[in-house]
Amino acid sequence: MKDLPDAEEIYLRFITEYDDRDLEALLLAYRDGLYLFLLGYVKNEEDAEDLMMDTFAKLAVDKPYFEAKRAGSFKSWLYAIARNNALMHIRKHKMEAVPLEEETISDADTPESVLLKDEQSKMLYKALSGLKADYRRALMLLYIEELTHEEIAQAMGLRIKQVYNLIDRGRNALKKTLASISPL
Repeated sequence: MKDLPDAEEIYLRFITEYDDRDLEALLLAYRDGLYLFLLGYVKNEEDAEDLMMDTFAKLAVDKPYFEAKRAGSFKSWLYAIARNNALMHIRKHKMEAVPLEEETISDADTPESVLLKDEQSKMLYKALSGLKADYRRALMLLYIEELTHEEIAQAMGLRIKQVYNLIDRGRNALKKTLASISPL
């Protein structure tokens, strides 16, 4: 999923002109990816949906300041806000951030099902859901959300070296998982 090219401008226009159409454009561009990212933290579809909406509510109500020089891309900044919301939710509800289980894959018309149109995607998603949560998040941000390593570090609250290690280990674990579930 590509980053919205003028997301920063749209957000800055929203916080100065209060035009709800700008916030709606950001919501349409980022909701599905953000939902999947949050689902990796909370494991519950309703909670992930609520946290995704809470993230946009924070933008609408609090209007946090975005500075590209300090924050990186708008997308990584948005994901960092979402991650913080998820971590606060987990602490508040004393939940553990655990990997997704097979039962979260459904044929219903959800953002997930749209992304999982064919059998290969389902197999890949199943393999990803079996990885450690940090590996899965890093790989999803890299390949699905197309964030840079620096943006992933910001979104996950890690150092860049940690991101490179997570991605390398995640790729290796994913290869092993795919090799064990796919027929040769």
